[in-house]
Amino acid sequence: MRYAVLITVLLGLAGHPAAHGSAALKAPHQHTPAEKKMSQQFDQATQQLAVFKKTHDVTPLSTAISLADAMPSFVLPAPPAGQPPAKDKLALWFAVFDAMDAEIAPDFNPDDLPELTVAPPLEAGLPAGVAPSSIKDPAVRKKYEDALAANDLKNQRFSYQYALLQENLRAESDVEKFITTDVARDPAQLEFLRNRLALAKLQPQRLAKLQALLEHAAK
Repeated sequence: MRYAVLITVLLGLAGHPAAHGSAALKAPHQHTPAEKKMSQQFDQATQQLAVFKKTHDVTPLSTAISLADAMPSFVLPAPPAGQPPAKDKLALWFAVFDAMDAEIAPDFNPDDLPELTVAPPLEAGLPAGVAPSSIKDPAVRKKYEDALAANDLKNQRFSYQYALLQENLRAESDVEKFITTDVARDPAQLEFLRNRLALAKLQPQRLAKLQALLEHAAK
């Protein structure tokens, strides 16, 4: 019950009379202080996501995940057609997963580690880690330089994808608690979540995970 009251206060709908006439249609919604604060939190987090998308630095993504977890744990109903999208915890989780899933490589294998040191071709007769300039044969030296460059790229990709994997695990843990503990307490919240998921534009595997959490929470 207290969740239903909280949602009603947040929406600023309690006690509002029915609107009549064109003037009523034009009257702007007066946002409550709770709505304004939540909107500010949402905007702050989406700014961090924009930095992540531009720079591929995982730090702002991590910040956005922390901000999402800290937002009030309830779900707003889907806004009517033509109205701005909701700026609540669920919408922010959608934005986080959308940004993260666009970068996560499905074929990433955390067990496939890059080499600590690259060995030159056997015909060079030199130990791993030597400078390419130590190899006199241009063809052999080129093979070694290519191997070094490939390992550098693999190392960069591994570092990035592994960091994404860790953030994804953290986000999934946070959203699982949000849905199966917080939202699950209120049937109305579960229905709002169900409706919002039906409209969400996320990758199929992500939607499937969220749907599974919803069904678990609804039991």
